[in-house]
Order: sequence, then C-alpha cells, then structure tokens
Amino acid sequence: MTTPVAARDSVHTAANPTRYVSLLFLVSAVSFMDRQILAVLLEPIKHELGASDTEMGLLTGFAFVLFFALASVPIARAADRYSRRNIIAVALTFWSLTTMLSGYVATFLQLATGRVGLGVAEAATAPASASILSDLFPKERRTVPLALLGVAAPVGAMLAFTIGGMLNTSIGWRMTFVALGTPGLFLAVVMLLTVREPRRGASDADPAPVTSYHLSTTIRYLWSFRSLRLLAAGASLNLFATSAKLAWSAPFLIRVHNLNTGEAGAWLGITTGVGGIAGILLGGLITQRLARTDAAWMLRAPALTSALAVPFVVLFLTLPAASAPLMNLGASFFGGSMTGSVLAVTQTLAKVRMRALATALVSLLVNLIGAGLGPLAVGVSSDLLTPFWGPSSIRFAVLVPAVTAMLGAAFCFNQGARHLASDFERARG
Repeated sequence: MTTPVAARDSVHTAANPTRYVSLLFLVSAVSFMDRQILAVLLEPIKHELGASDTEMGLLTGFAFVLFFALASVPIARAADRYSRRNIIAVALTFWSLTTMLSGYVATFLQLATGRVGLGVAEAATAPASASILSDLFPKERRTVPLALLGVAAPVGAMLAFTIGGMLNTSIGWRMTFVALGTPGLFLAVVMLLTVREPRRGASDADPAPVTSYHLSTTIRYLWSFRSLRLLAAGASLNLFATSAKLAWSAPFLIRVHNLNTGEAGAWLGITTGVGGIAGILLGGLITQRLARTDAAWMLRAPALTSALAVPFVVLFLTLPAASAPLMNLGASFFGGSMTGSVLAVTQTLAKVRMRALATALVSLLVNLIGAGLGPLAVGVSSDLLTPFWGPSSIRFAVLVPAVTAMLGAAFCFNQGARHLASDFERARG
C-alpha cells in the first residue's frame, strides 16, 4: 500500500554534489560532537551530581539512544515526503540549544531530560542526509560519499574529546556544554541560505515514484532481505562494542592510569579521530573497489575489520598507559570501517521513496542494541565489580562485552555476505 506524497519535490538537480557532501559532513560532525561531549565530561559530572556508574551508563546510552531511535522513524517518514533541508536545519537548531542548556542543569534528572531532547533532534540527521546523497550519486559511486558522511562520527568524537577536555580544565564542564552548542546555530543558518532540495531519485535510472510507502510496507520489504537482517545484527554488535569502549575510555584512563580530563581527552580525541577517519575512508574506498567484481565484499570487508579490531581492544585495556594510544588508534581504525558499507547496502536495497525510512529503521535497531546497551552494560558491570577490584573494575567491565560483541559482529557480517548478490538482484527487479 502507498500513500500520496504530501508536498511536491523541488525540481532542482544539484550542480555541485561535493558542496552538499561537505555541508552535510559538517552537520553530522557537530551532531556527534554534541553527542559525545558527555563521555569526556563523565567523571566531573558524576562527582558533582553524585551519580553512580550505572546512572552515567544510562545517561550516555539509553537516555539518548532510546528517544533517538524512536524519533528517527517518524522524522524519516517526513524526510521521504517533505524538504529534507528544512528538517535538518530545524533539528540542528534544537539540539544546539539543548546542548547549551545542559550546562545549566542542577540535577541528574535535568541532565537526562536534556539528553532525551538531544536524541530526538539528532534523529533527523542520518536518514535525511543519506537520502540526499543517494539522490546525488549513482549506486556504483555511493559508498564513498556515504563513507565520508560516516567520517563525521570520528571527527565529532575527536572535537568532543580534545576541545571538551581542554575546555573542562579551564572553564569547567558547564560552560563547555555552552561553548560546544554554539557552532550548530550558525551552521543551521548556513544550511537554510545555501542548500536547495535535490530532485528525488536524480541519480537513478528510473524517475522517483510520486508515492511513498507505509511503515508496515517498508518493514516487510526490508525484512525480506536476509543480508539486511544479518547486516543489522552485525552493525548492532559492532556498535555495542565501540560505544561501550568509547563512552568509558576516558574514565578508564582517569581511574586506572591517573590521567586528568585534559590529558585523556587530548590523546583519545586524536587517536579516535585519526583512526576512525582513516578506517572509514579507506574501508569505503577499498570495499567499493572490491565490490565491483564481487558484491559480497560490501559485507565481507566489515566482517574482516570487526575481527581485526578485537586484539587492539584487548591490548588497549591491558597494556601500560604508554602503549594505549597506538592500541586505541588500531581499535578505532578497524572498529569504524563498516560505516560506508552499512549505509550503502541499506540505501541500495531500499526503494527510492523509502531510503530515509530504511536508514532510520536500521538505525533504530542498531542504536538500541549497540549504543543503548553498550555503555549501560559497562556501567552496571563496573558497579558490580568495584567492591572486588576497585578502580580497575572498569577495565574488565569494558573488556568482556566489547570483545564478545565484536566477534559476534564479524560472524553476522560474514553470513550476510553470502546472500548479498542475490538480494541486490531481487531489489533491482
């Protein structure tokens, strides 16, 4: 079943797709910066508000992710019907203001409420941005621009850790929230003044239909692809491991290796950013080249990189502090390499009028399991293990779930690769 589109699309066809990639990259980078700033500020916030590790794990995980995931579906449906540019600009304004207001909270509940608002607003970014880029680039050239969009995650994390760590030591965690929320307001104005809505399906051989799909129709269609089901499982487990490690890396360094927030933030930001950027870009480029001869590499490559991330995670958590930066670099490189493939496979299997919603549905599942449960599992484990191992409990609380989940991700991606070529053929039919 289908329903008519409520608003007519612009007939504009982008003359310079690179400009769109650049601006959407900046929007996503600001999104991840505002999202990840809590990780480097976790220790001072915890002590001032008197929270436990479980509560802080909830704050970094489900308080944001649950509402991020749930809001992504209705917002993505709107993005498949209305102006994606306007949706992104409004959301960017709202989450920037929410970040700034987080600096004025007096209780844990108020900060949790701010994280809920942040999650709802940031749910607009990925589905609408992926849909726009898929209109601008044909299938055979789609992996790299989507991977570039994914690079925004490590860039945002790098900015959050490095700038946030330094600002916290000089102006405190409250004014750090205010400072990092400000750039998004200026970027929203730039978005409205310089971006035009591209024509739907401009990069596809057939013109976009004038109808959009019901939620139930979209879910049934996407669920019919075995490769996509296994992709979602693999991406969920990969994100579980990477989110658990990312959220608790700064507390680990502060508690176990006695670094301060500035020191922990500086080298975590650099190694997470550089490793993540290189992993996503090289992963996207290499996977796109390999997939020209065998489509299965679009999931076979994430299987390989997920497995390769495991020894680096183990060594990061067990070796002395001097070795930790190099190990974090490797873990970030291999852990984030799946990004371009996950986005490209989802967009290629989805029909033109369900691309934003398809991204949102996969994101809902992946984020609830991965980004929601990962940090919370570590927080709960840390509180349970603290009576036995004291500050070192954080090491084991991260180690076991992260390694187990990453190995599970490798298995799921590899199984999904076996069905990808036939699913692509069916999607074209």
